[in-house]
Amino acid sequence: MEPEEPVLSNGFICEFSDLQIRAVLLDDVMRAPDQPDKDYFIDFETKSLRDTRSILANCQISDASQFIDDNSHPRLWRILAEHALEKLDFTIADKAFVRCADYQGIQFVKRLQKLDDEAKQHAEVAAYFKRFDEAEVIYRDIDRMDLAIEMRMRLGDWFKVEKLAQNGMADDTLLTLAWNKIGEYYSDRQKWAKAVAYYAQAKNTEQLVECFYILEDYVGLRKLIGTLPDGHPHLANIGRKFMSVGLCADAVKALLKGGDVKGAIDCCVLLNQWNQAVELAEKNDFQQMEAVLSKYANNLLEQQKPLQAIELYRKANHHTEAAKLLNKMAAEAAAQRVNPLRVKKLYTLAALEIERFRSRMLDTDLTAGSMDPAYATRTMAAQTLNNLMTLDTAESDKSNNMENAWHGAQAYHFWTLAHQQLYASDFDAARRTSLLLSEFEDVLEPTDVYCFQALACFYSKYYGKCSRAFIKLESMPGIPADKQEQFADLAVSIFTKHAPVDPQVARQQERRSKKKGADEFGSKGKIQLTTCVASGKELGEDRSIKCRQCKHSSIVGELRGKLHCPLCHSVLADGKVG
Repeated sequence: MEPEEPVLSNGFICEFSDLQIRAVLLDDVMRAPDQPDKDYFIDFETKSLRDTRSILANCQISDASQFIDDNSHPRLWRILAEHALEKLDFTIADKAFVRCADYQGIQFVKRLQKLDDEAKQHAEVAAYFKRFDEAEVIYRDIDRMDLAIEMRMRLGDWFKVEKLAQNGMADDTLLTLAWNKIGEYYSDRQKWAKAVAYYAQAKNTEQLVECFYILEDYVGLRKLIGTLPDGHPHLANIGRKFMSVGLCADAVKALLKGGDVKGAIDCCVLLNQWNQAVELAEKNDFQQMEAVLSKYANNLLEQQKPLQAIELYRKANHHTEAAKLLNKMAAEAAAQRVNPLRVKKLYTLAALEIERFRSRMLDTDLTAGSMDPAYATRTMAAQTLNNLMTLDTAESDKSNNMENAWHGAQAYHFWTLAHQQLYASDFDAARRTSLLLSEFEDVLEPTDVYCFQALACFYSKYYGKCSRAFIKLESMPGIPADKQEQFADLAVSIFTKHAPVDPQVARQQERRSKKKGADEFGSKGKIQLTTCVASGKELGEDRSIKCRQCKHSSIVGELRGKLHCPLCHSVLADGKVG
């Protein structure tokens, strides 16, 4: 092996392979290490490699074959094979590929030999050397657009495939495939908006759902529901996507259109839309709904979350259960002697739930009016009877406190009202309101009621009624002896100075009341709706307004411009004026 002429270079040898030396300009690299350039690498070919290229360019291919045979090297044989392919000399090309052990090259030569057209052979050779545009031009020239498309498909150049398919009048299947592949191209690069455009052209619903979801384009996802037929398998996937982001209405719409009623109900349960869940369960005769609701409510109660359980029952239109829990909370709050206003609010909420239950039961009858007249009459009668029986059964259930709902709210309303009047030094009003509290011994603490009555009557100088309140306190069972003795001593200190007699006007009013059968103490009847809830007065002939929500009345003058019911706090603007 003869030595070659030396080559002057500033580079450092870093690799020697395939008769080629690669050097790197380290000085330049170290000058800017953060910004390397491919020009810093220099390739030097050996003499045999340069001579081979020269012989192939200037001599016969047989001469080059002989030279390479004398200086055998796989790189030289590969150069010869490539040159032979350019000349379509398949014999030399096959021999050269064999000598350099290129099995793929051998197979390529065999495939070329089977082609019946020289133009096709040139196109395949151009594609082999990665001159794809040249190969495409050749296929166009011989009017073989299908081969050009096939080549681009093998390369994965789907943008070119789309262009060629549109120009070459290809079938829709090929265009759809190209659009799907381009959509995948953009999806892989997380360019979801561009992917959507191509998936939409390909009508690829599955990928459109994924792209819309990633883009958070819920409007597009919602429109997609309308384009799909009933029962389409992708509707379930759309429903799950909406459910995962809390869009219950859209999720239910998709699941119902897909025929998955159970999935729609489960979605409502998961997203805490119990009213819709119950409605769907009733409409589709889903028997397990009540069990699921009860189980979830019990779980909340075990976790000491009664307010969440109440909200759950309200959303599920189980108003009686919500009222039951509210009444229980109110009773517990009263036993703990928390702020009376909070207790009143709890009782009021319970009563409002009962009103909603009654309204819902009776409103169901009205929906039958839109049916066929004859059928509607029969249905309406049956439904009304059924609902009234249901309502009567519910109200007879003492555990639900149906009948006593407003009774508790009234008790704490008048209790707080009487205290407000007393602290405002309106002693007559405080006395009048305190006398109403005798009706609520089952809700309020009797000792507190009669203590307050005695106090209010004392300040208003109604010593007769004050004496009767003390009599109640002294005779009340369950009061410790020392406490009774204190009451007796206090009564003696009061009534030794003041005779236990009411003012003359009060005695006359009392006589008139007794003629009507009224008794201020000991009556266990309910407060009549003729009592003004704004002041505790009797309505009488005064102009009054009736609340449509709680059905209690207020004297207009006592409202002092207020627009809300003092008891339930509903708006009175549409109330009935008496």
